[in-house]
Amino acid sequence: MTQKIAKQKAKRPPPRHQLTLDEAIARLGLTGVTQRRMFGGLCYYANGNPFSFLLGEDLALKLPAMQLISASASRAGALFHPGGGEFVMREYLALSAETLTDEDKVDEFVQASYGFVSGQGSPEEYLAQRDLSEGRSGLYQKKQPRR
Repeated sequence: MTQKIAKQKAKRPPPRHQLTLDEAIARLGLTGVTQRRMFGGLCYYANGNPFSFLLGEDLALKLPAMQLISASASRAGALFHPGGGEFVMREYLALSAETLTDEDKVDEFVQASYGFVSGQGSPEEYLAQRDLSEGRSGLYQKKQPRR
């Protein structure tokens, strides 16, 4: 009995913004959503495809290139750097603290991410894979120092 109690206490607490994401999924009526622990965080899947990642203080969502660029420019979020190092999950936007306090904005990004990985939307809405790569390339090139 003591071992069982110790195991229950050893469980990790839920990621910080899990409730925010779960509530958005419920409000939007999204189906086929599953989750799995990954790399010390929690990854959410839409019909088997990853669309959101919760890690530490971050709620990151996979977005189409144009939405990723515009959201970064408007400071709704920033490229997701899991662990805060040099590694960047280029397709993911980590929502800003301000965005996380606005249900409508959270819902907008969750819906966009879910639709994107589920293949919903028109090609005009979600660019072709080649266009996505080319559109994203400008975001990830290291800036050259000024001379």
